[in-house]
Amino acid sequence: MGGRVLVFGSINTDLIVYVEKLPHPGETVTGGTWESFPGGKGANQAVAAARAGAPVAIYGCLGDDGFGKDRLISLAATGIATGGVRVRAGVRSGVALIMVDSEGENSIAVAPGANMQFEAEGVDIPKVPLGETWVALFQNEIPRQTTEDLIVRTRGAGCLVMWNIAPTIGRRPGAEILRSVDYLVCNKNEIQALVGGNDDLVNQAKVPLGWGVRNVIVTLGSKGSIWVRGESVHRQEAYPVEAIDAVGAGDCYCGVLAASIAAGSPVEAALRRASAAAAISTTRRGAQPSMPTLDEIEDFLSARG
Repeated sequence: MGGRVLVFGSINTDLIVYVEKLPHPGETVTGGTWESFPGGKGANQAVAAARAGAPVAIYGCLGDDGFGKDRLISLAATGIATGGVRVRAGVRSGVALIMVDSEGENSIAVAPGANMQFEAEGVDIPKVPLGETWVALFQNEIPRQTTEDLIVRTRGAGCLVMWNIAPTIGRRPGAEILRSVDYLVCNKNEIQALVGGNDDLVNQAKVPLGWGVRNVIVTLGSKGSIWVRGESVHRQEAYPVEAIDAVGAGDCYCGVLAASIAAGSPVEAALRRASAAAAISTTRRGAQPSMPTLDEIEDFLSARG
């Protein structure tokens, strides 16, 4: 796969406890095992894209603590260019505390740390060479102003812009930002929070198109995903697997989708590849360690016709 993916977003360390069931408020659940993995939506999506075959560069912010040093090493080991990562002295790197139950469902609390000090000022956005397809990939775990400024700048540099609006935002972005977004990716809760109302999902997905967004993709977990462009609606099935850990599955989907589009794949093929990759990721523990390679994705799809 060719093309290039530029990821602007969070870089965390995930501390994960595996339990039989998630605790209710005020309840303590014991008996679980725990592990530590590299994480953060930006870094997760960067690793997913890199393993799917795309050259990837990540832009973000870390502290100069042990977690930050480990994350630079782990990202570089995946082949991701880290020259756009800033390191802040005396600042803690981001950490996510995650609980995963026996069904693979999770509950997450994030301390963003250095991620919230990432600013758009001084970020060097290269001009996309003629004839190449670059995808700039964003989420919502760095300051929103930074994200929105960089969305406009990367679109101006010739990138296709993909914005995964996770975590949820409830305030409609400005017109210039929306017109700069080629692919808005969200789950059911996120699209409802963004557009409001109780209409069906297809009609809700069409709302951002009226704001200037070119494509809207809504992920629906075990029910697959829908892609809406103009009056066209494409439904992508999910691939049933024995899930053990859903942490990072949505990030896997976005990273592989971006890598596939950067490689010039038709959107329908990119959606199939992203769905397959996300399914594979749920059969493994951790976020970044669960991301499949391109060969694994293609073998998975070949086995299913």
